Amino acid sequence: MIKVLSCIKEKENWIIEVESHDLYVDGKGGQIGDQGYIENIKFLTVLDDKKIIVEEEILPGEYPYTVNENRVFDIGVQHTAQHLFSAIAYNDYGLNTVGFRMTETYSTVDLDSKDLDEKFVDELERKINAAIGEGREILEKILTRDEANSIDTFRKKISNKVVGDVRIITIDTLDTSACAGYHVSNISQIRLFKIINFEKIKGNYTRFYFLGGDRAIDDFIKKNKTIKELNRVFSCRDNEILSMVDKFNEEKKQTESRFKDLNIKYCEFLSKDLLQNPIEKDSKRYIVYKDDKDTIANLNKIIPGDYIFIGLWNDAGLISSKAIDCGELLKEFSKTLNIKGGGKGERANFKGDVSIAEITNIL
Repeated sequence: MIKVLSCIKEKENWIIEVESHDLYVDGKGGQIGDQGYIENIKFLTVLDDKKIIVEEEILPGEYPYTVNENRVFDIGVQHTAQHLFSAIAYNDYGLNTVGFRMTETYSTVDLDSKDLDEKFVDELERKINAAIGEGREILEKILTRDEANSIDTFRKKISNKVVGDVRIITIDTLDTSACAGYHVSNISQIRLFKIINFEKIKGNYTRFYFLGGDRAIDDFIKKNKTIKELNRVFSCRDNEILSMVDKFNEEKKQTESRFKDLNIKYCEFLSKDLLQNPIEKDSKRYIVYKDDKDTIANLNKIIPGDYIFIGLWNDAGLISSKAIDCGELLKEFSKTLNIKGGGKGERANFKGDVSIAEITNIL
């Protein structure tokens, strides 16, 4: 049972204060926290030892609660995968884990080296999956701090922040660590481990993004579907996809180059027509034209500076001229039109979707 003392709304969240609970706090030790139901109301985030975010208001009182056990198992898979990852990185390569964070979709481990490459990642990943296939028991012990201090096989020294009894998690013959998080009972329950990315981060560290269990399997299924769709699109086999993408990109570059050349030629002809039909007002000549952004940019290079060129495209535009202060004209437009921007002298830019008629009506 959980005794709810109060319930208040902060921004979009309902937050309850409880007398006590034995739920796992979100972010503790890098792990995500429990979710479940208090009575029939879902709790979303366990903030600390007293406060919990819930989906809707709960009146003060005592209520039964349930924890999402499928989520607990998934968390246990990811956390045990991290211990296995860190153990093999340490035992086989002498690399220390300096950071761990779990999210709802992936987990990260930071190792204390920046000189790690794809070859290392492939080798490490194979070793982790081989260890999963061997199947080793995960053992849990609760020791006093003095008893824990007498153990000399810890992969990482116990933090001074840990007070009282210490929970020890051991992967048989591979790893011994102090940890309060969820774990599976045998590493075979991880089933599959996949490093999905890695990157250099501050200092001399490398961050690895990984998935375990159903997360890794779902990722494999999704990516396999993507590969099959690319097979269909390019009419090729799996091993031909990259070369087909390279070919597609090269053809795209050539097409874009041809389009650019054609657009410039088109603008040269278009500008002649526009220059013959300017809007004349107060001895000034205006050309107002709306098209795609590339066409407007090319026209702006061609229209002489003694004209006032107002080029519009889908959600923006420009004012260009040597005959006026373009920034001042934009300020005048902003008084009537729903646009925002700035500039001065010979060029001003703005955001906002306006029509040729709206511009010409206020010239």
